[in-house]
Amino acid sequence: MSDKPRAKAPSPKSALQPSQAPLESTHDLPEAMHEPGPMIAMQRKRLKWSLTKLAEKSNVSISTISRIENGLISPTYAVLARLCEALEIRWADMLGTEEQRFAKGCRVVNRAGTGVMHNTARGVYEWLGADLATKSMEPTIVDAIPDTGLRKLEGHEGEEFLLVLEGSIVFFMQDYAPLQMSKGDSVYFDASMPHAYYGVTQPARFLSIVSRTRG
Repeated sequence: MSDKPRAKAPSPKSALQPSQAPLESTHDLPEAMHEPGPMIAMQRKRLKWSLTKLAEKSNVSISTISRIENGLISPTYAVLARLCEALEIRWADMLGTEEQRFAKGCRVVNRAGTGVMHNTARGVYEWLGADLATKSMEPTIVDAIPDTGLRKLEGHEGEEFLLVLEGSIVFFMQDYAPLQMSKGDSVYFDASMPHAYYGVTQPARFLSIVSRTRG
């Protein structure tokens, strides 16, 4: 058997003419940690809404909205989703990305660690495929915080798939017993039911894919 390295096969993409090349976005550099507070405040003021009105529309407390806008806390996925819906902000705009619409044949590539980073009370979220505004899934890699016993369960629209990538976590869901999950374990569930996940060992990392309505 020869030890010589194999010649690289020509890239299929290189064989395409520019006009034939599929729509593609590739990230090679990591994104800075993103905070959505300024976008929320700007849209609320554009609509001439008070904090009270946004709280009523989104079912998020006035104090929480104020703290998010001032960068004192980072919202969880459930809170961010409710604010997006109430303010009619596109997900890509909330994440501050240069988005493109989903089209037949397109793709977006994220190299390891190059997603849009967002630090929340539940851990560090890395949003993948954020360059596409009108997609029906939200893939995210989450570094979960340790389980301290102070748990808060929240629900949001859609269905969710969770796959443990590293370490172990405990998954909580209303009406179910806590579920211990290790690397390779997965769960698919109704995301509208209040739920939460915390790390049992550190680091504890998992892939979350949430389905959502295109828009």
